[in-house]
Amino acid sequence: MVTSSSSSSSLKQPAYKNEEDNNDTIKFSVNTNMNEDSELSYVDANGWRVMNWNAVSIPPPDNTTETPPSPSSSSSSSQSTNKRLALPTEIARYDQLTPNYISPHHSSPVEVVCVRNRRVYIKRDDLLKLDKSSVSGNKARKLLSMSMLSIDEFPDVVVSYGGPQSNAMLALAAIVSQKDDECKGRDDSVPSSERGREEDPPPRLKRFVYYTKKLPRWLRKQPSGNLLRAISLGMELRELEYDEYRTLFGGEHGGSCRAPSRLDPPVRGNSVWVPQGGACGVACLGASKLAHEIAEFWTKQGQGMPLAVALPGGTGSTALLLQREINAIQKKRRDANDNTNDKLDISVVVVPCVGDYAYLTRQMKALDKSTGGPGTNENLPDILQPIPDKKYGSHRKKSGGYFVFGEPAAAILNTFYEMKEEHGVFLDLLYGSPAWSLLLQQWKITQSSSIWGKRNIDPNCPIAGKQIMYVHCGGLEGISSQMTRYKHKGLIDPKELQG
Repeated sequence: MVTSSSSSSSLKQPAYKNEEDNNDTIKFSVNTNMNEDSELSYVDANGWRVMNWNAVSIPPPDNTTETPPSPSSSSSSSQSTNKRLALPTEIARYDQLTPNYISPHHSSPVEVVCVRNRRVYIKRDDLLKLDKSSVSGNKARKLLSMSMLSIDEFPDVVVSYGGPQSNAMLALAAIVSQKDDECKGRDDSVPSSERGREEDPPPRLKRFVYYTKKLPRWLRKQPSGNLLRAISLGMELRELEYDEYRTLFGGEHGGSCRAPSRLDPPVRGNSVWVPQGGACGVACLGASKLAHEIAEFWTKQGQGMPLAVALPGGTGSTALLLQREINAIQKKRRDANDNTNDKLDISVVVVPCVGDYAYLTRQMKALDKSTGGPGTNENLPDILQPIPDKKYGSHRKKSGGYFVFGEPAAAILNTFYEMKEEHGVFLDLLYGSPAWSLLLQQWKITQSSSIWGKRNIDPNCPIAGKQIMYVHCGGLEGISSQMTRYKHKGLIDPKELQG
């Protein structure tokens, strides 16, 4: 077995006491945010604590759910008291798109924009933010259930893996750091024997261990971006050589919700494994809430028209879980067999931003199976594919028209500028802009014959003949560092980044 400190390429791990081995199954109780009669977690044969994320539920909203959270809410300003969030079924006004941020317990607003003469509904998940950890956007939804755990039920150690600039890495680091701060706020949380000298920092009570491939020398010497932020939040980095990383997290372990069998938990009985990108049951609660928000909105606004909900995909976890929940909502309405106008025709379209069609399919099937689904095509969303006969550069030709993740490309930059300057939609350069670059390839071929004079609808195009809603996942805080990469590639004039 490989422990978290056994690799010579890993950073040296401080000594921490592990819980004594116990062959009996350890069960954890539930708190007031849990469904009754639901077991929160158990400890598997390898000593990992396995969470039942379905046991976490959102408390019923109170009568103040329409008031946006604001630091100035206690002031007597009439301007702040008159401001409210958009209702779940209405199209948001401009002033409702600019609050200080919205808790994911509320519905994110929907705005309407016109993109190349086509109406697009933008679901503004980029405005979501968890109150205490400041995790925002898609990750605020995805990690909602983890953030709702009390400090007593929160694991001692969260363990994950992935790239050194991962958004999920930073989000997990922020949540664990926030829970650690909560623990240290208790007077009796740190025994006096472990407090050390007054000038010493107190020991971490909640830890985040993160595995990644061996860092480039320049990045290890001068961490930047998400890596720097995560380290400052207390993340314990474990570097592995490429072969060891691939052995642990590639192959049969790629996309698995369970920790690799050769990896020991840092604290036996209370270490929780979260796979790359949060692709596990932790994302179910947020995706379910998103599905119900979309269904409620389209029931009121859709007028019986079919809707394609498009979003960028890394591991595809949000897209899969969203499609699965929307399927359940639509089936429930069909089975009701009433003659109302509440029946829906909603499908999810995921745009690959990290790998290709085959990679995304594998990831989503693995997640579906590990979270109670059949692991077949039954629950999969549609996957948007590049137009095959398009003229691409050498890199995109090799990948079949898909972008290489994180690699600056002129097509991505052009889409970024078009969406921002012509359509008023501000996107990031890792997910949003690449997704829209592929979406815009399909724009004209989905128009009706009455407009174009001949039938141009491709029956294989998942956005053909449908209204479009785009789920804006956020990530805008990383644009500055992304722009710097484009400058180094010679795609941006350095003068544009000044001022």
